[in-house]
Amino acid sequence: MISVIGLGISQPPLLSAQAQTLLAEAQVVYGSARQLASIAHLLDHACQQHELPKLGQLKAELQAAKQAVVLASGDPLLYGIGKYLQQQLPNQVHCYTGVSSLQGACQLTGLSLQDAQLVSLHGRPTSSIRRHLQANRSLLVLTDQHSQPQHLAQILNEVKLADSRLHVCERLGYDDQQNRQFSVAELLHCELQFDPLHVTVIETRGQGGVIPNFPGIADELFVTDGETGRGLLTKREVRLAILSLLQAGPGQIGWDIGAGCGGVAVEWALWNPQGEVHAIEHHQQRFGCLQANREKFGVGQNLHLLQARAPQALANLPAPNKVFIGGSGGAMNDILEQAWQALKPGGRLLASAVTEQSKFNLMQFGPAHEVDIAELLQVSISRADKLAGQDLLRPNLPITLICWDKPYV
Repeated sequence: MISVIGLGISQPPLLSAQAQTLLAEAQVVYGSARQLASIAHLLDHACQQHELPKLGQLKAELQAAKQAVVLASGDPLLYGIGKYLQQQLPNQVHCYTGVSSLQGACQLTGLSLQDAQLVSLHGRPTSSIRRHLQANRSLLVLTDQHSQPQHLAQILNEVKLADSRLHVCERLGYDDQQNRQFSVAELLHCELQFDPLHVTVIETRGQGGVIPNFPGIADELFVTDGETGRGLLTKREVRLAILSLLQAGPGQIGWDIGAGCGGVAVEWALWNPQGEVHAIEHHQQRFGCLQANREKFGVGQNLHLLQARAPQALANLPAPNKVFIGGSGGAMNDILEQAWQALKPGGRLLASAVTEQSKFNLMQFGPAHEVDIAELLQVSISRADKLAGQDLLRPNLPITLICWDKPYV
């Protein structure tokens, strides 16, 4: 067995009797220089001590080691190395938890852990915090050198949450730990240096609205290839119908073919953070909008973009659980065929159509593959407008949505 021991945030570490025994009997221990120094008195003089190598090398060395211990900060199963090692070395890793820095930040600020949302920006794009920035939330944020409090304040200001407060909890567990509080305005032009060992607690306040509290991002918030709220963008009401039909779940892989400016793909990735979405769009200007929207809404971690034409672009994508075809560029039949072949058993294929020719092609698909239509509906939306100074409801083109479920056998 490989033991992963979380040292917690206390100095010196507060370790259970079992963890101390494992360290005393260890033949090799991996950790940072600071961690190794903190438990050196517990190790046998013959124990080998190594600073943590790159993860691939660590995996190889652990496979060959006996009675190995890996040191972790806080709780190794909370955004820590424990999960990685359990995935790479199944049934060989046992984790021993310590008090995490996030728990320490709650203690210092009086925040209840169950009322907070945990966010890790460590080794991740700082923009990924955008997906969490809704009004009246409490966020516990693990940061790195690219996501210092000043960077977070800048983003809060951009998403209309300028009334937020940030607590910077530094050197948790040490005698000189501190909690400094700042407004967004105070941090925007601040040149303070914060200790590398810190956690940021954000209390989001302000108008907000860039990320809604409920599915249905307003059309005008998207970057598009036309005037505000227009361009090649699946409108909110149709978008919600599509997402409801797809019913994407955690761990599932989705394809959005003909993604346009990204209305469906962005919301799909936003509300299903534990799934993956692959968005395919060949048009250069629309693809640029798609990239901008991925950044704006902070979904870069699970929204993957491919500028190419379908069906050729589909060959190298991972097999999907859910597929949405929003645009075909005249190749609907070929795209349907390739998507259906790639779709995992039990998966769902959903396609939209506006023209009569497209509807006809979709209606022929089921009989050709001996599969019944799972759901068929037409979405017709009318929106408020003016004509000669008078109010009216102006209808958009109706969208037909048809989906099929792939049998398990």
